[in-house]
Amino acid sequence: MVFELGGMGLVLAGMLATATALRADDAAIEKDLETLEGEWTVKNENGGEVHYKFRGDKLEITAPSRSYKMTVKLDPTAKPDNTIDFQIDEAPEDAKGKTSKGIYKFEDDNDTLVFCMRPEGERPTKYEQIGFEQILSKLKRKK
Repeated sequence: MVFELGGMGLVLAGMLATATALRADDAAIEKDLETLEGEWTVKNENGGEVHYKFRGDKLEITAPSRSYKMTVKLDPTAKPDNTIDFQIDEAPEDAKGKTSKGIYKFEDDNDTLVFCMRPEGERPTKYEQIGFEQILSKLKRKK
């Protein structure tokens, strides 16, 4: 038996394929948000610690001289690297309202989060520090 899909049938098939892909993407996002859940730390250049606390898609950063509250948007299906955007909700005036674009990966059985981001401009394409224009961070999960 052969069925011919008319214009409406093709539209419905396309919508179903898109919905299935979105569910898969949502599942990947939820998985990475769960992996991020909790507290992470990194040493800053002055020897102090910066604390990162992830709860769902929210992030609080506490540094010795500043603190931030952000909304995190992940795309673990992006190629060639997973992408992360930090929408700065609460911060000092020079940062508030901005969105920083980055890339991320997990290492050491998900106990290390490596991300590279640019406070402004295009998303990084490599995991490398470039002055203050591109920041490379390696966070350790707090046990």
